[in-house]
Amino acid sequence: MQIVLVGVDHTSAPIQLREQLACAPRQVAALLRAVRQEAQEAVLLSTCNRFELYAVLEAEQGGREVLLPVLCEQRAVERELLEQHCYTYSDLEAARHLFGVACGLYSLIPGEPQIQGQVADALELAQGGSFAGPVLSALFRAALVTGKRARRETGISRRAVSISHAAVQLARQLFPRLNEASVLLVGSGQMSELAARNLCDNGARRLVIVNRTAEHARQLVEQLGERASLRPFSELAAALVEADVVITSTTAPHTVVTEEMMRAVLPQRQERPLLIIDIALPRDVDPAVGALPGVHLYNIDDLRLVVDEGIRLRLQEVAQVERIIAEEVEDFARWLSSLSVTDTIVELREHVEALRRQELARTLRQLTPSLSERELAAIQELTTRLINKVLHKPVTRLKEAAAAGRGHVYAEALRYLFDLEVATDDEQTGDRDARQQAGPGADADGDRQVTAAASRAGDPG
Repeated sequence: MQIVLVGVDHTSAPIQLREQLACAPRQVAALLRAVRQEAQEAVLLSTCNRFELYAVLEAEQGGREVLLPVLCEQRAVERELLEQHCYTYSDLEAARHLFGVACGLYSLIPGEPQIQGQVADALELAQGGSFAGPVLSALFRAALVTGKRARRETGISRRAVSISHAAVQLARQLFPRLNEASVLLVGSGQMSELAARNLCDNGARRLVIVNRTAEHARQLVEQLGERASLRPFSELAAALVEADVVITSTTAPHTVVTEEMMRAVLPQRQERPLLIIDIALPRDVDPAVGALPGVHLYNIDDLRLVVDEGIRLRLQEVAQVERIIAEEVEDFARWLSSLSVTDTIVELREHVEALRRQELARTLRQLTPSLSERELAAIQELTTRLINKVLHKPVTRLKEAAAAGRGHVYAEALRYLFDLEVATDDEQTGDRDARQQAGPGADADGDRQVTAAASRAGDPG
C-alpha cells in the first residue's frame, strides 16, 4: 500500500491549466469515482490556487502512471501539459505536504485561514461518497489537527496581510470594542465590501453605507443584513458626525472628504476620536484632514506597510510551524507503520480467543450445574481479562517495532510461534460475517451459556 499525491498549485502551473483542472463540488464525485476504478481510496482538494488528488494505491503501482491518465481524461487536459507542471509525492512526503497546505505554508498569502476549511470540506465530500477510506481519512484528520495547532501555537495567521484586514486591524486598535463603534463606509465597491465583511467578522454591528449609486449600495446592504443601513451621498457630512470609523473606497477622481467639510464636522463630534482609512486611489480624503485634532488618517500606502510587516512577521513563524508539522508527520508515520501488523494482531487475538472459548466450555461442562449466573459471569470476565493482560505487552511491542520499521520481523515470529495461518480474503470475510450473524460465543455451547448468564447478571465488578 502507498499514499500518492499528484497536484498543481499557483507556483507550479499557469492559471489556464488550473482553470481546466478545477472542479466544482458537484463535479468531484464523478472524478473520484473514476479514480476509484484504479485506487483503493481517493480525496480531491480543489481550490482557486491548487488542485491535488490524494489516492491509496497498491505498492507496486506507479502513482503518476495510474492517476495522470484518469485526470487527463476526466478534465480534458493534455498529458504532456500536466506532466510538465504537476508535482508528485508519496507516503510521508505526501503527508508532510498536506500538513503544510493545511497550515497555510503554501498559500498565496502565508497562513491564510480559508484553506483549513477547504481541507475539511474535501474530506467530508470524499467520505460522503465513500471514496475516502481509513488511510486518507486519518491523513486528512491529522492535517486538520496540524493546521489547528499551527494557528493556535504560532503567529502564522495572526497579522494582517491584506488591505481590508489591515484596515480592520487599525480599527480594532483604536476601538477594541468594535461592536459598539459606528462604522461609515464611503463607496460600495469590492474593497468596501471586503472591508465590510471583515468588520462584521470582527464584531462590528452598526455599518452605514454612503454611495453615489444608490442601487449598488442597496445590494451591499441587503447582503450584510440588519447590521447595515443606507444613507444618500448628500448626507455624507451628517454621517461623519455620527461615525467612529470611516473607510473610504470610491472611484471619484477628486477628494470627497475635504478639509473644509471636516472643520465643519468636528465641532459637532464633541471631541470624540475619528479613524479615517482611505483605501481609494486617487485618494478620497484630503491629506490635510489628518492634521486636524482628534482625526487619525491612514491611506493605502500606510496599510501596505502594515501588510508588508504582517507578511514578514508571519514568515518568521515558518520554522515553528515546520516543527509542528514534523511532530505530526512522525505521529502519522507511527500510525501508518502499525497498519503493517494489524492483520497479525487481529489474527493473534482471534486465535487466543478461540482457545479461551474452547477451554472455558470444557471447564463449564463440569461446573455449570453448581454455579450461579453471577459466578458464571465472573468466570467469563476473569478469562477475558487474563487474555487481555497476557496479550497487552506483546501487542504493544509489536506496534513499537512496526513504528521503528521492524514490524515484519516480529509479525513473522508471532505467526510462527502461534502457528497462525494466512487466511484468504474470502475466508476472512466469511469468518467475520459468521461471527457477526451468530454473535459472540456461538462456537461452544458452554461459552454461549456463560455469555447469556453474564448478560443477565450484569457486570460482576
